[in-house]
Amino acid sequence: MTKFTGDIGLQFTIHIANQYTVPEIVELTQVAHDQGFDQVWVNDNLCHRNIFVVLAAMAAKVPIKLGTAILVPYFRNPVDLADSMAALTELTEGRELSIGIARGAHAIAGKQTTPAKPLATVRETVSSVKALLAGETISFADYPAVASYFNMNPDWPFKLEFETKAPVRFYTGGNGPRIMRIAARIMDGILIGGYYIPLVRIGRIAKMLEEPRALAAEVQPDTPQYDTCELNVSISHDRNAAYQFAKPYVSHMIVSLKEMGFTDDDFRTNFIDPKLVTLLEGAFANGATVQEAAELVPDEAVKSCFVVGEPEECKDQILELMEHAENLNFGQVSLAKLGPDYKEAMTLLRQDVLTD
Repeated sequence: MTKFTGDIGLQFTIHIANQYTVPEIVELTQVAHDQGFDQVWVNDNLCHRNIFVVLAAMAAKVPIKLGTAILVPYFRNPVDLADSMAALTELTEGRELSIGIARGAHAIAGKQTTPAKPLATVRETVSSVKALLAGETISFADYPAVASYFNMNPDWPFKLEFETKAPVRFYTGGNGPRIMRIAARIMDGILIGGYYIPLVRIGRIAKMLEEPRALAAEVQPDTPQYDTCELNVSISHDRNAAYQFAKPYVSHMIVSLKEMGFTDDDFRTNFIDPKLVTLLEGAFANGATVQEAAELVPDEAVKSCFVVGEPEECKDQILELMEHAENLNFGQVSLAKLGPDYKEAMTLLRQDVLTD
């Protein structure tokens, strides 16, 4: 089996692992560092612990590379984003701050906000934030979509009053062809999110990456591209707990797969009865939370998007999926979601799975 030679990161999904306080998240970040992982990513959710507060607490205490996976541009205006990111770089001791950005999950963020002009919003957010971080003065007359959405005065000049102290690099968490073409022109790489496993199973990823990688090499020849894939894991000595932990994620991911163009045959390849897709769509349309929708997800369907179970049943699956990542030239595999007990999961992954 081919060994993965890139970085190995972790994703903390703080809206589902809501039991962890900020001090506890910092302690878990220290565990990640002590176990030798290269990066920790956290996700962005309304009504949960603020992503920038969490990142600041982590950066102040633990010397590890940090990132957002993903940041939702509808939650904060670009100036707020830029000054938050720039302030964070004062804590990272020169380490890159990685910003995975996308419109947000349809089943959650898509209901909490009015996601107007998603392609323009992501493009303008990244472009304006990059300019601000570079010390430039911007006018929102040049960014009409975000100016309109956030009621920013197009006649007012905006400039950060302090310098960025570390690199801030941007990665698209949106994986449609149009946003990936935009990313090839203005970002630093692609982040294939929690859909990596089902996309590998239907053989779609190589084709997805081909055009944006070629375009990036042409348009940004001096900007090395760094692509990351999220490999969803729910690992525990308590097998049932591992399955139950994964179900809230799977409930909304299945709906997103439908929106990504998965056919009934694609769903069957990924252990999903197409009738379940319709059932979940209806549940979310009627206001169900991910926890409520999770009750509709059978154990078999969890395998659609996760490597799940005890260490001995997870190891070969994880290593095989990491081999795919190596063959697809990913720079990082981010082991995402982890399991019902983050400390246990990180320890099992390092000591029982990633043993070579």
